[in-house]
Amino acid sequence: MRERIIEVVEPYISGLRKRTSLRCTASREKEDAMNMRVRQLWGPVLSTFLVSVSVQFVALRVPQLPPWVFFTRNGVSIVLAPLWMLALPFIGALGAWLSLRAGGNTRERLLTALGSAWLIGGILTLGVPLSMVIERHFSLSIKLTAYIVYMIAWCLVPAVLLALGALPWLGRKATMRARGATGL
Repeated sequence: MRERIIEVVEPYISGLRKRTSLRCTASREKEDAMNMRVRQLWGPVLSTFLVSVSVQFVALRVPQLPPWVFFTRNGVSIVLAPLWMLALPFIGALGAWLSLRAGGNTRERLLTALGSAWLIGGILTLGVPLSMVIERHFSLSIKLTAYIVYMIAWCLVPAVLLALGALPWLGRKATMRARGATGL
Protein backbone atom coordinates (compact mmCIF):
# COMPACT_ATOMS: atom_id res chain seq x y z
CA MET A 1 0.00 0.00 0.00
CA ARG A 2 2.80 2.36 0.93
CA GLU A 3 4.59 1.71 -2.36
CA ARG A 4 1.39 2.41 -4.26
CA ILE A 5 0.95 5.79 -2.51
CA ILE A 6 4.55 6.69 -3.25
CA GLU A 7 4.06 5.73 -6.93
CA VAL A 8 1.01 7.99 -7.16
CA VAL A 9 2.41 10.93 -5.18
CA GLU A 10 6.00 10.91 -6.53
CA PRO A 11 5.19 12.34 -10.01
CA TYR A 12 3.11 15.05 -8.41
CA ILE A 13 5.91 16.02 -6.00
CA SER A 14 8.58 16.02 -8.71
CA GLY A 15 6.33 18.18 -10.94
CA LEU A 16 5.80 20.54 -8.03
CA ARG A 17 9.57 20.78 -7.51
CA LYS A 18 10.11 21.59 -11.20
CA ARG A 19 7.42 24.29 -11.18
CA THR A 20 8.83 25.81 -8.01
CA SER A 21 12.31 25.77 -9.51
CA LEU A 22 11.03 27.45 -12.67
CA ARG A 23 9.22 30.10 -10.61
CA CYS A 24 12.38 30.81 -8.62
CA THR A 25 14.41 31.13 -11.83
CA ALA A 26 11.81 33.46 -13.38
CA SER A 27 11.68 35.49 -10.19
CA ARG A 28 15.46 35.78 -10.15
CA GLU A 29 15.47 36.91 -13.80
CA LYS A 30 12.82 39.55 -13.06
CA GLU A 31 14.82 40.73 -10.09
CA ASP A 32 17.98 40.98 -12.18
CA ALA A 33 16.12 42.92 -14.88
CA MET A 34 14.74 45.30 -12.26
CA ASN A 35 18.18 45.82 -10.75
CA MET A 36 19.56 46.60 -14.20
CA ARG A 37 16.70 49.07 -14.86
CA VAL A 38 17.38 50.83 -11.58
CA ARG A 39 21.13 50.88 -12.21
CA GLN A 40 20.91 52.02 -15.84
CA LEU A 41 17.94 54.41 -15.70
CA TRP A 42 16.36 55.34 -12.39
CA GLY A 43 19.51 55.79 -10.31
CA PRO A 44 21.14 58.16 -12.83
CA VAL A 45 17.83 59.99 -13.41
CA LEU A 46 17.35 60.69 -9.72
CA SER A 47 21.01 61.65 -9.32
CA THR A 48 20.90 64.15 -12.16
CA PHE A 49 17.53 65.48 -10.97
CA LEU A 50 18.98 66.17 -7.53
CA VAL A 51 22.04 67.81 -9.07
CA SER A 52 19.84 69.93 -11.35
CA VAL A 53 17.57 71.10 -8.53
CA SER A 54 20.57 71.81 -6.29
CA VAL A 55 22.31 73.84 -8.99
CA GLN A 56 19.11 75.76 -9.64
CA PHE A 57 18.70 76.47 -5.94
CA VAL A 58 22.28 77.74 -5.64
CA ALA A 59 22.11 79.66 -8.93
CA LEU A 60 19.07 81.62 -7.78
CA ARG A 61 20.99 82.81 -4.72
CA VAL A 62 24.17 84.00 -6.43
CA PRO A 63 24.06 87.82 -6.18
CA GLN A 64 26.48 88.46 -9.06
CA LEU A 65 24.14 86.95 -11.66
CA PRO A 66 20.55 87.86 -10.83
CA PRO A 67 17.83 85.62 -12.24
CA TRP A 68 16.02 86.50 -15.43
CA VAL A 69 12.39 87.40 -14.81
CA PHE A 70 9.84 87.56 -17.62
CA PHE A 71 6.13 88.40 -17.50
CA THR A 72 3.29 87.31 -19.76
CA ARG A 73 0.22 89.39 -20.61
CA ASN A 74 -1.76 87.55 -17.95
CA GLY A 75 0.73 88.50 -15.26
CA VAL A 76 2.41 85.10 -15.04
CA SER A 77 6.07 85.47 -14.16
CA ILE A 78 8.90 83.17 -15.21
CA VAL A 79 12.11 83.07 -13.21
CA LEU A 80 15.18 81.51 -14.83
CA ALA A 81 18.67 81.27 -13.38
CA PRO A 82 21.38 81.85 -16.00
CA LEU A 83 23.92 79.71 -14.12
CA TRP A 84 21.45 76.83 -14.07
CA MET A 85 20.92 77.17 -17.81
CA LEU A 86 24.68 77.08 -18.35
CA ALA A 87 25.03 74.01 -16.13
CA LEU A 88 22.29 71.98 -17.86
CA PRO A 89 24.48 70.59 -20.69
CA PHE A 90 26.96 69.33 -18.09
CA ILE A 91 24.13 67.77 -16.07
CA GLY A 92 22.82 66.04 -19.20
CA ALA A 93 26.30 64.74 -19.94
CA LEU A 94 26.59 63.47 -16.38
CA GLY A 95 23.30 61.56 -16.65
CA ALA A 96 24.22 59.96 -19.98
CA TRP A 97 27.68 59.07 -18.67
CA LEU A 98 26.27 57.46 -15.50
CA SER A 99 23.87 55.39 -17.58
CA LEU A 100 26.64 54.43 -20.00
CA ARG A 101 28.85 53.30 -17.13
CA ALA A 102 25.99 51.13 -15.85
CA GLY A 103 25.64 49.53 -19.29
CA GLY A 104 22.60 51.44 -20.53
CA ASN A 105 21.76 51.47 -24.22
CA THR A 106 21.35 54.67 -26.26
CA ARG A 107 17.67 55.05 -25.40
CA GLU A 108 18.31 54.70 -21.68
CA ARG A 109 21.19 57.18 -21.86
CA LEU A 110 18.99 59.74 -23.61
CA LEU A 111 16.15 59.19 -21.14
CA THR A 112 18.59 59.57 -18.26
CA ALA A 113 19.99 62.78 -19.69
CA LEU A 114 16.48 64.20 -20.13
CA GLY A 115 15.34 62.84 -16.77
CA SER A 116 15.32 66.09 -14.82
CA ALA A 117 13.26 67.81 -17.54
CA TRP A 118 10.64 65.07 -17.68
CA LEU A 119 10.44 64.82 -13.90
CA ILE A 120 9.81 68.55 -13.65
CA GLY A 121 7.25 68.21 -16.45
CA GLY A 122 5.51 65.43 -14.53
CA ILE A 123 5.42 67.52 -11.38
CA LEU A 124 3.98 70.47 -13.31
CA THR A 125 1.42 68.25 -15.02
CA LEU A 126 0.25 66.92 -11.66
CA GLY A 127 0.26 70.42 -10.16
CA VAL A 128 -2.11 72.04 -12.66
CA PRO A 129 -5.19 69.92 -11.88
CA LEU A 130 -4.36 70.21 -8.20
CA SER A 131 -4.15 74.00 -8.45
CA MET A 132 -7.52 74.06 -10.21
CA VAL A 133 -9.04 72.46 -7.13
CA ILE A 134 -7.07 74.33 -4.47
CA GLU A 135 -6.62 77.84 -5.90
CA ARG A 136 -10.06 78.93 -7.01
CA HIS A 137 -9.28 82.67 -6.95
CA PHE A 138 -7.18 82.47 -10.16
CA SER A 139 -8.90 82.18 -13.52
CA LEU A 140 -8.46 79.15 -15.72
CA SER A 141 -6.73 81.21 -18.44
CA ILE A 142 -4.03 82.32 -15.98
CA LYS A 143 -3.47 78.75 -14.83
CA LEU A 144 -3.25 77.36 -18.35
CA THR A 145 -0.95 80.21 -19.45
CA ALA A 146 1.28 79.51 -16.46
CA TYR A 147 1.31 75.79 -17.28
CA ILE A 148 2.26 76.34 -20.92
CA VAL A 149 4.91 78.95 -20.08
CA TYR A 150 6.44 76.84 -17.31
CA MET A 151 6.47 73.74 -19.52
CA ILE A 152 8.39 75.69 -22.16
CA ALA A 153 10.74 77.45 -19.72
CA TRP A 154 11.39 74.58 -17.30
CA CYS A 155 10.96 71.50 -19.49
CA LEU A 156 11.37 72.15 -23.20
CA VAL A 157 14.34 74.54 -23.10
CA PRO A 158 16.15 72.51 -20.40
CA ALA A 159 15.46 69.31 -22.37
CA VAL A 160 17.22 70.79 -25.40
CA LEU A 161 20.19 71.88 -23.27
CA LEU A 162 20.35 68.52 -21.49
CA ALA A 163 20.25 66.66 -24.83
CA LEU A 164 23.06 68.84 -26.20
CA GLY A 165 25.21 67.86 -23.26
CA ALA A 166 24.39 64.18 -23.69
CA LEU A 167 25.29 64.01 -27.40
CA PRO A 168 28.89 62.87 -26.88
CA TRP A 169 27.67 59.92 -24.82
CA LEU A 170 24.94 58.73 -27.19
CA GLY A 171 26.94 57.51 -30.19
CA ARG A 172 28.49 54.17 -31.06
CA LYS A 173 31.98 55.37 -30.23
CA ALA A 174 30.98 56.06 -26.63
CA THR A 175 29.41 52.60 -26.40
CA MET A 176 32.50 50.93 -27.82
CA ARG A 177 34.82 52.88 -25.50
CA ALA A 178 32.69 51.91 -22.50
CA ARG A 179 32.65 48.24 -23.50
CA GLY A 180 36.38 48.30 -24.02
CA ALA A 181 37.00 50.01 -20.70
CA THR A 182 34.69 47.83 -18.62
CA GLY A 183 35.08 44.59 -20.55
CA LEU A 184 31.35 44.18 -21.30
